Amino acid sequence: MIRSIPGFELSEAMASLYRSGDYFVRIPSGATKPKADTYWTEVVDPDGNVRDRFAERDHYVRNIGQELDFISTLDPGRVLDIGCGPGWLLSAIAPEWKRHGVELSAEAAEHAAQYGEIFNGSFEDARFAAESFDLIVMYHVIEHLPKPVDALRRTLSLLRPGGHLVLGTPDFDSGCARRYGNQYRMLHDPTHISLFSNDSMHRCLRDIGFDIERVDYPYFETQWFNRDNLLRILDAEGVSPPFYGNFMTFYCERSIP
Repeated sequence: MIRSIPGFELSEAMASLYRSGDYFVRIPSGATKPKADTYWTEVVDPDGNVRDRFAERDHYVRNIGQELDFISTLDPGRVLDIGCGPGWLLSAIAPEWKRHGVELSAEAAEHAAQYGEIFNGSFEDARFAAESFDLIVMYHVIEHLPKPVDALRRTLSLLRPGGHLVLGTPDFDSGCARRYGNQYRMLHDPTHISLFSNDSMHRCLRDIGFDIERVDYPYFETQWFNRDNLLRILDAEGVSPPFYGNFMTFYCERSIP
């Protein structure tokens, strides 16, 4: 069951990005009440399954295999994981990295502290020196932020020239999103408030000043690629299944002047 958003139509909202040139669509005010303290407790997913995110480390690490492979090709330096949760990504990268994280949830931040230096609070309030990181990760975080473009501009300023950004977010104009409209499963999370398309994220990152090296669409190597989910795509009436194109990961670099 997908949350109801009065007066909102996903297909029309995404089409408006092409007409307006805007970077993202903001969910109407009052449609959602994000709660950082409860995000990492037991939740019910779009298919009605009860999940404990604290118990999902192995699934999480498996699902970010492509991202970890990319990180393994970089020379270790200082890494910042924005919205690091319990620290699953930080726990999976080489110990040679000087690991830092930002996390709103006090419980998740406390858990992540075993893997690096964690700031418990918003990215906006975290204080870091300019050009002080070699790698910044924003993995399925940007869609939760009320001012995502400002956050990306700040991210660029925190990267050293030649530093990298790994950014993952749902594509709210994916094939599934177009087929299922307001039954698109990525609308279920009430903390998803800033919605990007593939095209609009490309424009946003380039306009800010990032060089986009490549974009991946994680699916076939994840737990979500299975027979049941493939068959569900034949049913256009229910909640959309986990499917190729729902997620996109941008690998970017801050160019060297």
